[in-house]
Amino acid sequence: MKKIFLIICLASMSYLAKSQTLVLAKDVSQYVGKNVTVCDSVYSTKALEKLTLINLGGTYPKELLTVVVNKADVIKFSSEPASMFLGNKLCVTGTVTEYKGKFQIVVTEPKQIVLK
Repeated sequence: MKKIFLIICLASMSYLAKSQTLVLAKDVSQYVGKNVTVCDSVYSTKALEKLTLINLGGTYPKELLTVVVNKADVIKFSSEPASMFLGNKLCVTGTVTEYKGKFQIVVTEPKQIVLK
């Protein structure tokens, strides 16, 4: 099932730059500092005062990757990202960074996230 999902993500993300790398959430630690596309299921979300967190690959605190949307960027979405993406599969594109031993991609534009 994961292989099929990965193939679908690859096909649907063809509009991205040719140099874009598609990786599994479990392998994201190998791509810190690199711009990649990660496809996985959203297991949990949390809307905080200053940001929204979207956890891929597992629920907090065992998530494989957190998608971070700062408050200033939340208004760019058609609705609150925490409720919009919970329980869905998505692909997120951005630079992988590490924060307090966890991996994240900070999203500044809605086009960085594609529902599957």
